[in-house]
Amino acid sequence: MSVFAVFIVVAMVAGTVLRDDETGFAPILRSTRIGKGAYLTGRFSGAVAAALLVLAAVPLAIAIGSAMPWLDAEKIGPFVPGHYLFALLGFGLPTLLITGAAFFALATGTRSMMWTYVGAVALLVLYFIMRGLLRDAQHDTLSALSDPFGLSALSIATKYWTASERNTRLPEMAGLLLANRALWTGIALALFAGAWWRFRFEVRGSRVAPKPAEAASTPVVRSGPLPMPRDDAATRRAQFAALARFDMAFVFRSPAFFVLLFIGVINAAGSAWYTGEWYGASSIPVTRLMVQALQGAFTLMPVIIAIYYGGELVWRDRERRMHEIVDATAAPDWAHLVPKIAAIALVLVASSLVAVVTGMGVQLVKGYTQFQLGAYLAWFAWPTVVVALQLAVLSVFVQVLVPQKFIGWGLMLVYLVASIALASAGFEHNLYNYGSTTPVPLSDMNGMARFWIGQNWFHLYWSAVATLLAVGAYAFWRRGVVSPLRLRLPGARRRLRGGALAIGGTALATVVGSGGYIFWNTNILNDYVTAPRREAALADAERALLPFERLPMPRITAVTLDVQLYPKEAKAVTSGHYRIENRSGQPLNELHLNWGERLVLDEVKVPGASLRKDYAPWPYRIYRLQPAMQPGEVRELVFRTTLQERGFPNGAPLTRLVDNGSFVDNGEITPSIGVSRDAFLKDRAKRRKYGLPADLRPPTLEDESGRARSDFRPDSDWVDADITITTDADQVPIAPGYTLSDTTANGRRTARFKPDAPINHFFSIQSGRYAIARDEVTVGGKKIDLAVYHQPGHEYNVPRMLAAMKSSLSLFSEQFSPYQFRQARILEFPSYANFAQSFANTIPYSENIGFLTKLGEPDKIDVVTYVTAHEIAHQWWGHQLVPSSQQGGTMLVESFAQYSALLVMERLYGKEQMRRFLKYELDRYLRSRGGEVVEELPLARVENQQYIHYQKGSLVLYWLKEVVGEAVVNRSMAALLKQFAFKAAPYPNTLDFLRILRAEAGPQHQQLITDLFEKITLLDVKASDAKAVKRADGKVEVSFVVEAKKFYADGKGKETEAPLAEPFDIGVFSAEPGRPGYTAQSVLSFARQDIRTGKQTVTVVVDQEPAWVGVDPYNKRIDRNSEDNLGRVGSR
Repeated sequence: MSVFAVFIVVAMVAGTVLRDDETGFAPILRSTRIGKGAYLTGRFSGAVAAALLVLAAVPLAIAIGSAMPWLDAEKIGPFVPGHYLFALLGFGLPTLLITGAAFFALATGTRSMMWTYVGAVALLVLYFIMRGLLRDAQHDTLSALSDPFGLSALSIATKYWTASERNTRLPEMAGLLLANRALWTGIALALFAGAWWRFRFEVRGSRVAPKPAEAASTPVVRSGPLPMPRDDAATRRAQFAALARFDMAFVFRSPAFFVLLFIGVINAAGSAWYTGEWYGASSIPVTRLMVQALQGAFTLMPVIIAIYYGGELVWRDRERRMHEIVDATAAPDWAHLVPKIAAIALVLVASSLVAVVTGMGVQLVKGYTQFQLGAYLAWFAWPTVVVALQLAVLSVFVQVLVPQKFIGWGLMLVYLVASIALASAGFEHNLYNYGSTTPVPLSDMNGMARFWIGQNWFHLYWSAVATLLAVGAYAFWRRGVVSPLRLRLPGARRRLRGGALAIGGTALATVVGSGGYIFWNTNILNDYVTAPRREAALADAERALLPFERLPMPRITAVTLDVQLYPKEAKAVTSGHYRIENRSGQPLNELHLNWGERLVLDEVKVPGASLRKDYAPWPYRIYRLQPAMQPGEVRELVFRTTLQERGFPNGAPLTRLVDNGSFVDNGEITPSIGVSRDAFLKDRAKRRKYGLPADLRPPTLEDESGRARSDFRPDSDWVDADITITTDADQVPIAPGYTLSDTTANGRRTARFKPDAPINHFFSIQSGRYAIARDEVTVGGKKIDLAVYHQPGHEYNVPRMLAAMKSSLSLFSEQFSPYQFRQARILEFPSYANFAQSFANTIPYSENIGFLTKLGEPDKIDVVTYVTAHEIAHQWWGHQLVPSSQQGGTMLVESFAQYSALLVMERLYGKEQMRRFLKYELDRYLRSRGGEVVEELPLARVENQQYIHYQKGSLVLYWLKEVVGEAVVNRSMAALLKQFAFKAAPYPNTLDFLRILRAEAGPQHQQLITDLFEKITLLDVKASDAKAVKRADGKVEVSFVVEAKKFYADGKGKETEAPLAEPFDIGVFSAEPGRPGYTAQSVLSFARQDIRTGKQTVTVVVDQEPAWVGVDPYNKRIDRNSEDNLGRVGSR
């Protein structure tokens, strides 16, 4: 609200004095006795009051919208007028005063609205640049004080608020927030005082040179006949060219064009500069990343240009009272319309090319010179211009029909809002959403792949519709004084003849033909299901199928697959069979099968099975087993499936099967046994809407039935796998296991893979045109082959990945258990998804993760090593140890992998450099607590909440290691592996680990374990008032105050203070920890001391002058405000 107030201020406040001159009212005011102060104060106050009324429409609209009956009542809090007034008066009004005074002073001083608009642009540009430069937490104070809108101060004040606090509290007008408002209010008063000082009632005189006397001239009388008017093709071309130049000059010389373009460029440049950042590390600026940044940041500018100039060009002549002159020319009607569309088209092309230059400029500044101009034009410029031009034609058509320009703009705004609202209501088909196309995901491995086909068919369709609109605009074009629409109908019928009729007929035929072909692709070859219909179907499926979830079913014990991949056809045909065994201890009369929504189950054969019920359209069947399957009995389940995308869909395409880099999970191409709740509705509001229970939560730790199923697949334990893949001859097929054969014939390559030990029934299959980097490492006397399969040209970080694999395999084999395979491979897949995932001895890795991360920045986290170590750790935590399907399951997989990766990072970079990573994780955990929609749970009971099992898990296990010792933690994890590795049900849960840990750690650490794993524990420690005194012996005595508190929180974030008496790290340093220049030599003292609730003074003696002190300086603890853990040392 505050940022958009800038535009309100410029429109309503800045030009109040200038309008008096423009309207001729200024001389009358100057002739009165009104003083300068009263005049300026009155004008400014009245304009600000009017702008405040406009701005008040924002909270008013929010209040009205929150009362709409179709909203979910549980998502709307009580109506508290004071909350709305706080936002309006605490942020909206000060922002109006600040920006109003600034632009009022600028307009009054320059007497130019153009320079005022330039100033507004400069303010926004500077604002966004400063936000980017000051986004690190170390700059919080400067960021808060330098923000004229107060948003940074507000964000800092509330960044760690819990969901409960966000729903019940208002930020206190204190601290940085109060300082920001006071500072900028003072600046506003100073700017207004400057405007008062500069303002003069007198009009500056202008020097006008005397006109020379005109010599008498004798009129020239033309003799002879006048030339006859011509209406040939050359004349029409000349008329068109002249009018087009006139319209283009109007646009290109307009200050608004450059203002819009400049805003777009700055926004795009900022987005492109920071695109691809991950854990604070920047990315190599390849063209695809630049294009994706431009698509997100720049594409609004062409929309604004198309709509704005659609109105300006249509109404320009009439607003300047020259339409009768222009309309009286001999130019044909189309020559007035077409140049305006052509002018907008050229402007859109120019703006898109400027965006391309911006992207290339960012690449150049970052030292990247492998420009892909063709990719910029095909991926960004062409689709942007086409869609914006279609919108421009719609804007022109609307402006031709309406009686006033602002009505036309209003209708276009309504159209834009309605298109968003209708899409969310289920009106999703691109055939009736003007200008819409199928999405085109990009990847360095495939470019636009086949996805450009659907996009261009929609471009053709909507361009034909735009042509029809242009013909309609031509038919109703205003000429002369005739303006009402009803009076233009006779002229419209006359114009719709000849060429216009032919063009319109051709466009209509194109609309029908291309629309029919699109419908055949989106609705016949593919299923078109709107989001509301899909949600309703999922709700119905849950009601019908969830009761089957706990029925005993056979377990899959062996898998044999023959997968025929056809990358160019986006097709995978799978023939396979399962060995299934009845491990339930009772006879089984039924077999339930489910499969993926896009998968076609072509054939199923099971001895003694007959179809009892098909739950179509849901992919679920029940087969009757006659005779019943007895306990311990084994049968074969044979199947054949097809996964394929035919043509192009209306929505998201199938990105798993592509020309290069196909990547499919086995669950996407094979059936499963029993019910899977993964596809059911998760959103609480939607579940309430359809009358479902609030949540589908896993069994609690006390529910022992949860041990019967693994957290990965409920229908399988460990399986023997035999996988054959056939793909195109120029591709490398990959699956878990060792290559038993690899042959090429008839343009097809076939490879067979078989692991030498049982694996999880959870693996992937990949195929791509890979370059392969190989290495090896010997661990425990066993040689392990290492490989990275990557896109040629993405070699940047491959050596770092191989090195991280070596370090991780060596460390984990030494500390936990032997590595179970003789190879480990990283496999790049296209950037249609951003994750890395660990399967048995294979690790698919998105090209966006690690392959393009820029290394070598000393103050950044080595993300490549960290993620590689994390995924290698899953070969133990997930592929040796499989948790139960109870609460806490992801702690045993993800938190353990986080901890294992931290061990690798610590050995490579030293404990002194761990603060950077721990601080990042702490900040993400604390911020994410505010977005919890169910309840925050202790780590040992985590229910797949990423901020808990990733971020909090890292902090908890690292501090546990620091207190009880790394050997204790590692022994406990190794003991858990020894007891449960490679074993079927009953599966382990977090209680098993805590039992082992408590025994290993001893009684002195029981409360620590409870606080870390079984409670939500928060600390608040602060270092302040640090002083250093040099002693007579040359040493330096450092003392500082430590203030400490401890809290327990419930699931909603409500905190209760508890007594604190725990050891904390106390450090003294010559440089600030975690910042450039900080090394192991910067540590002057580092020891652990007991800290209690309240204030206490800590004294440390060091050998040289210190610069910083800290309590928990490396942010190993979960501290609500870790920014005050460090303090700069003063002298006394």
